[in-house]
Amino acid sequence: MRRTQAQRSAETQRKLIDGAIAVLHRLGYGATTSGLIAQEAGVSRGAMLHQYPTKVDLMLAVVSDVYSRETNEYRERGMSAVSPRERFYKFPEMMWDAFTRPSAMAVLEIMMGSRSDPELAARLAPLQRQIEAVSKGTVEAILREAQLPDIPEFNAMRRLFVAAVRGLSIDLMLVKDRAELEQSIVLLQRFLRVLYEGDLPPAR
Repeated sequence: MRRTQAQRSAETQRKLIDGAIAVLHRLGYGATTSGLIAQEAGVSRGAMLHQYPTKVDLMLAVVSDVYSRETNEYRERGMSAVSPRERFYKFPEMMWDAFTRPSAMAVLEIMMGSRSDPELAARLAPLQRQIEAVSKGTVEAILREAQLPDIPEFNAMRRLFVAAVRGLSIDLMLVKDRAELEQSIVLLQRFLRVLYEGDLPPAR
């Protein structure tokens, strides 16, 4: 069957986003160019410009796509937990798995690149606020389902855990010992239980 124009556009966008992730992960934001992304994706420069007229347009599409895929995966993986409460306590583990992928490293490169790219910084900020609002709502829904109490430190906790796992993912590029760093992920899971249940479970 002949594909529709929408299907062809979606396929081209998928190739470009995946190509951008690969180049960002391999070379970093500063060395990533539209030409390299088009070459990686196997897409003509004209087709790329039709979908994403500027590099910033494509970078924003990468951020949005990665977070959308991660959110869907959190929900799917969370369903395998034995209870809503255990689903909540698995968050550090699921975040670690997501943040150590090339796609997450690509998003980190874009975030760092925004420091020296005023247009990217201006357009990334509202997208990041939107993503944070969705993330906050997702965690709040899981907390309600798990019948865990509201705590005043909720927002601080959420930011701290995201920053901690993201920082550990950066450490992985230098330390190279994943097992050593994963001990910190286990500790974060124990901290969650302290915040919500008031006791520190024994270490494994």
